[in-house]
Amino acid sequence: MRHRVSIRQIEGFLLASEQLSFSRASEEMHITQSAFSQLIRELESQLGVQLFDRTTRRVHLTAAGEAMRLKMQRGLHAIDDACDEARAIARVDRGHIRVASLSSLAIGIITRTLAHVRTEFPGITVSLREDANDRLVDLVAAGDTDLSVCTEIRSAPGLAFDPLFDDELVMVMQQDNPLAKSRQIAWEQLQDEPLVLTARGTSTRESVAAALTRHGIDKPAEYEVASMPTSISLVRAGFGSTFISRVALLDTDRKGLKAVRMQRPALRRMGIYRRSDRTASPAMLKFIELLKLEVAETLSRLR
Repeated sequence: MRHRVSIRQIEGFLLASEQLSFSRASEEMHITQSAFSQLIRELESQLGVQLFDRTTRRVHLTAAGEAMRLKMQRGLHAIDDACDEARAIARVDRGHIRVASLSSLAIGIITRTLAHVRTEFPGITVSLREDANDRLVDLVAAGDTDLSVCTEIRSAPGLAFDPLFDDELVMVMQQDNPLAKSRQIAWEQLQDEPLVLTARGTSTRESVAAALTRHGIDKPAEYEVASMPTSISLVRAGFGSTFISRVALLDTDRKGLKAVRMQRPALRRMGIYRRSDRTASPAMLKFIELLKLEVAETLSRLR
């Protein structure tokens, strides 16, 4: 059974138990002694317990009052701590953000954003998870992450999408590949080019497959891998060419390789998915603000 005891009653009881004087306790609460006595009587009546033994000169805690004093002090301290915690979160002095991202963004843009968060808001902690695009959308929909930075999909009920930029996929090959001499490559030139692509269902693979189909090219990937670093390693070893996000070029070791843009590039709309029924915390809003600044800086370096 929950007792309807007010914070004011608790404060009055604790003052009286510390001062062992209703008159001094009433002065600290800035109320009359009769009003204070009524406050304590109401508390005792609600609880059905006598908390003080009263004499004409002093008051003393009963055994029940002493037991309640110890626990109420801890409870009031917990309430104060909770209020302080809430104010700290509002000031962005504290907080935790769960971020999920495509690996092509995590290696550069997201990592740099997290570094800014750590420098400017050291009280905020962040957890990061990388996954395939569809999985990233599922994670935020299920509430397993606060936000996912990934490619926009056609339908995402219950989610809000905040666009960041249109990401371009570029072709990466060995420097001695004949295609490396081109300023731009036509999709039709890839009919006989060995391709190293990420697995089906990944955002990069779906975008490349759609572009090949649009240009009448029907060819499987010669090599299918789970991650971009593996595809780059295979290209460097001479197994073929691959596609990576243009923004990821800035954070990719391209020694011995050449990146070339496509004539009609495959574009992906990148942005932030969040639950539309959840209020963004101050820490999350700061992260998004810093992320947008980092995106703008990264895009300016690519121009």
